[in-house]
Amino acid sequence: MAECRRSVLSCARCRRRKIKCDRAIPCGQCLAAKSECTGFSSKDQDPTIPRSIVQHLETEIAKVEGELARNGHLEELNASDILAGMPTNDGIPMENLALSVIDVPKLEEASNASLAVNATPSVARDTIRDEVMSCGEIQAMIFAILPTGPGISDLIARVRMSLTPSTAMASDSPREDRRRSFSRTGNEVSCTMLRSIPTPILRSLVKKYMTRVYPIFPVLHAPTLWQQLERVIKTLQELPERHRAVPPSFDFLIIYLMLSISATLGSARTGHEAKHMVFSGTLFEEGIQHLSDKAKIPSDLAGIQVTLMVLQYASINPRLANVWMLTGAAMRACLELGLHREPPEALNFDQLTLDLRRRIFWSTYNFDRAICSALQRPLSIPDQTIDARFPSVLDDRHIHPNGIDPTGTETKIHSMRWIQFRRLQSAMTEVHFQGKPLEPGQTWDDWLVVMERRLQAWYEDYNDGHELTEFTLAHGLSNLHRPSPRMPMPGPRSLMVAFEAACSSAKSLRDHILTGFYRRSWLIAHHVLENSMVVLFCLRHGFDTISARFSAQEIFEMTKVFTANFLALAAQGWNEVSNYAGVYERLLGPLLESVFSNRPPSLSSFGPAQDAELTRLLYPGPAQLDKLRFGSRYGLGGEGMPSFDIGTLNWEDFSVSDGRSASAEGFVAGWDLLDPNAIGGTAQDLVFGMA
Repeated sequence: MAECRRSVLSCARCRRRKIKCDRAIPCGQCLAAKSECTGFSSKDQDPTIPRSIVQHLETEIAKVEGELARNGHLEELNASDILAGMPTNDGIPMENLALSVIDVPKLEEASNASLAVNATPSVARDTIRDEVMSCGEIQAMIFAILPTGPGISDLIARVRMSLTPSTAMASDSPREDRRRSFSRTGNEVSCTMLRSIPTPILRSLVKKYMTRVYPIFPVLHAPTLWQQLERVIKTLQELPERHRAVPPSFDFLIIYLMLSISATLGSARTGHEAKHMVFSGTLFEEGIQHLSDKAKIPSDLAGIQVTLMVLQYASINPRLANVWMLTGAAMRACLELGLHREPPEALNFDQLTLDLRRRIFWSTYNFDRAICSALQRPLSIPDQTIDARFPSVLDDRHIHPNGIDPTGTETKIHSMRWIQFRRLQSAMTEVHFQGKPLEPGQTWDDWLVVMERRLQAWYEDYNDGHELTEFTLAHGLSNLHRPSPRMPMPGPRSLMVAFEAACSSAKSLRDHILTGFYRRSWLIAHHVLENSMVVLFCLRHGFDTISARFSAQEIFEMTKVFTANFLALAAQGWNEVSNYAGVYERLLGPLLESVFSNRPPSLSSFGPAQDAELTRLLYPGPAQLDKLRFGSRYGLGGEGMPSFDIGTLNWEDFSVSDGRSASAEGFVAGWDLLDPNAIGGTAQDLVFGMA
């Protein structure tokens, strides 16, 4: 029988002197004696170990951050998020993985960990730390908090919690069950759900994605995608009758991710949205098991494509993947491949490869700007360092390795639309939150006028009557005139513009939340939260200007839309959002009381405590601990998988009219495709895009 060692809770000094230890960290006896308080282990030859593993690791992190700060690299590391230190070699055995994660990166390893951190100063080896890290008990603790292996699949397991960046796990199921769903050891993975879907429905779901989503995010090559679909269908048809597993495959991975996204499109109009979301989540959980080294992802560009597809799904269902960390991983991969720069002619890339590099980078750019802006996090790369050309807006059938046919049909104009808006949003984020200086001789008011003109020009260029355009303009104006670290107290005009724009964007989002075709819950929730806090701030500090422009009844109706939006999101499965509805109502109450009494808010009704709470919500801090319970009401199976009965689905809900595209490989995309009036519908679909 193995020896069972007794845990020693007293510190080493008290144990050695045989005196009573209060077991504090550090203990009172050591504090009184002004001596170091260390732990004790009977296993190692040198029994002196750190009293608190947490404090020890925090100290080590502080040392590394101090070195980075002295060398001017700390901000770049923060901009790349904490994934900079994650392992990158799939071949590292688990028994050797812990030290590679905990140890300070060597000089030659630092460049692989992050582009921003080119080198880390060599640190003298600490023998005490080495002995501690070699302890089996410490290794067990490390393994208890590490994912099973490196790579994108670990980012999927690390689900973001609350409305701020986080790497905390959100699954209520046991960790080992969660890990089994991303197993890399099996030679085959289940395809039970995929095989149960009729082949016409598979084609219909892919066609729906290609006609509705692909024109906005053209991260794949359309002809290649249709070939992948045919290979997947052929593989499924050739399986033995009762066989429900296939080897890990890149083709299967792409098709699974596309089906997961497509299954959610238009689900609000079917009357069975909850059922469709569970079906989509089950497809995602089953398909993500193909994300392994055995899937043989063909290239680095293909790896980024997978990351972006997972990121698209995460923005729809944030319970199953980490939006913030996936964005950082995708942008870092783009920078490592130099996609932000035009490649030199000496590399002799063909036209198709060049266009694919450009569209992958600019799609990643769109995500990066949208998510960093929503979280007020540093942008991954400044615009001044980007010289990559814009991708072609022509249909993929007209883009060939030998050249591009300029007479082809333009089907990807939507993606260019969002690139232009993201560049405007990037400029606002850099000035408001990153301290970018204005042009020489330019005042703050001058900058506001210039940015307003650029937003208005963007609006006029793309003003086709679609409500999405109105929402995006309002969202941009709200971001432009909102309070920020650069301008903590905007002028009266800015407070008025920000208030009106935020309320206008909330009204546009209302219909989209309830009946939108392509809804991204993660982005919607953050927009609602951000704009609701801007409205509260404007009412608090611009009371006279706003009350002179709008009546009390109008202000009441405009501000109550945010509460309705919060509750609608909560009803769709993101239960945590209801907490913010309560916070918003609590802060709004005294302000509305002042509006109806026609008196500015007093310190007794809206005092320093309320101001401090409002400021905290206006400027999100570090990760919070509240659990993101998005989708939890649907129920989970024993292994963290959504429980779902395929027999309850009506496949007609997933059908797409064959008349939409005469060719399986081609599609004609335009805003009319996003408007059901053009296909016989009765009401307008609000496609959220990435605003």
